[in-house]
Amino acid sequence: MVGMTELSRRRFLATLVSTAAATTMMGRRAAWAQDAKVTLPIISDKKFPGVEVIVESQSGPVISGPIQIFSPIWEEATGAKVNLVTYPFGQMFEKLRTEFASGAYTADLVNIQTTWAGDFMGGGFLESVPDDVQKLVKIDDYYPTYRNAAVWDGAPKGLVYDGNVHSLFLRRDLLQNEDYKKKFADQFGYELAAPNTWQQFADVAKFFSSFDWSGTGNSYGMVEPMGRGTGGVYFLIGRGLSYSKALGDPYAFFNPEDMSPRVSEPGWVQALEDWKRDSEFGPPGVTQYGFSESRPTFVSGQSAMITDWGDIGTLSYSADSQVKGKTQTAQIPGAERYFDRVKNDWIATPDGNHAPYLAVTAWLFSVPKTAENKEAAWDLAAFLCNPEAHSKLVAFPDSGIQPARTETIDNPQYLIDAGMDPVDAKEYLEAIGAAIGNPNAVLDLRIPGGGEYYNSLDVEASRFMAGEISAEKAMKNAADAWNMTTDRLGRDRQAELYKASVA
Repeated sequence: MVGMTELSRRRFLATLVSTAAATTMMGRRAAWAQDAKVTLPIISDKKFPGVEVIVESQSGPVISGPIQIFSPIWEEATGAKVNLVTYPFGQMFEKLRTEFASGAYTADLVNIQTTWAGDFMGGGFLESVPDDVQKLVKIDDYYPTYRNAAVWDGAPKGLVYDGNVHSLFLRRDLLQNEDYKKKFADQFGYELAAPNTWQQFADVAKFFSSFDWSGTGNSYGMVEPMGRGTGGVYFLIGRGLSYSKALGDPYAFFNPEDMSPRVSEPGWVQALEDWKRDSEFGPPGVTQYGFSESRPTFVSGQSAMITDWGDIGTLSYSADSQVKGKTQTAQIPGAERYFDRVKNDWIATPDGNHAPYLAVTAWLFSVPKTAENKEAAWDLAAFLCNPEAHSKLVAFPDSGIQPARTETIDNPQYLIDAGMDPVDAKEYLEAIGAAIGNPNAVLDLRIPGGGEYYNSLDVEASRFMAGEISAEKAMKNAADAWNMTTDRLGRDRQAELYKASVA
């Protein structure tokens, strides 16, 4: 069975905390899967009697949840056993980097995100996906953006498990309330609607944090992950891009000629300041929130808006949701002005400078070169990533899996069949498709040191949010740390790889 009964003391201690925290939620999802008779297809006839496949993933339920819930189907069909090891998100990059660098066998299959591609793919630690496995999962059916994100030096180094982009989720019923519309227009001078700019986002958040519209005593204007080590840094980056990314300039993070960081530029500083401003319209302590706090706040009906990955779409129709049929999805707001680094001046964009961020562009299943059970590992990955499995996992509440195949982005019927409101489903996929197709969209940083760069920004941003330093100092510190990473890895080589990564 899937579990940790065979883990060494080292692995057991490393996963004890994260596993205990997820136990209750996992149990609910497993029961839901059984009650709803959700199953995944067996797509090969291979057998692996007695083989144990060690899988490393992030602490669940998102991403690792489906592995725990559905692997017993694959175990029964193949005779193999799955041994799931999880790490908290904020620790996972360093854990995997240390294990890969050791050259020791630690896992047969790992979940990695494309942010880490430069270190893990570029470091030569991962196998290429075998041709027969590519055919088994119909790899050409992946949306090109996500399929290409798994490629390094011309070869796929993993199977796309999850495709990502940030979206804005709102309470449609609140926006359509005639009384609220009148009060908002009287206060702000324009019509209440899904915000198109970050200033409008602040206005809407401020309005819905000013009275108890939920009747719970806990009514908030916005919520999102903001805490250090929780993935909050990705939402800061999304804001920073809209304040700094000009259409036609693909180099969002560095000057490609000398690898000087962009993050200390005025646009990024303004984004950080506005991030803190908007936190005032969220729950107490929101600057320390991760997904386990932000998502329940919205789904329980206590927040008017949330910025998040697509998980909110499927959580909106989970058993305990208070927002089913009320959840509108929209494009992440843009900035009303952005800093033009060529003109060294701010450029007004009243309709919003939109730069959709495909944060954690994709989660992949990859096989380390040190793996001892590679064939079985790829077969398990194919079981979880084939077209039918993908649509079912996207529709499965709190799986953490978002649409990555053309069919799952273009056709909402599978979501409607799973219980999503038809209007919610249509808007959900339209918003995702529009963001992915936006010519100013930005993919993850995919060069060696990607995890380090993001971690440095996370640390310094959290210091500003805590009131320790100014926004300017935080972003200068982050830029200094980025320069240290670049110098250690080789500035000329990093510049070469950076240019290639956005070509």
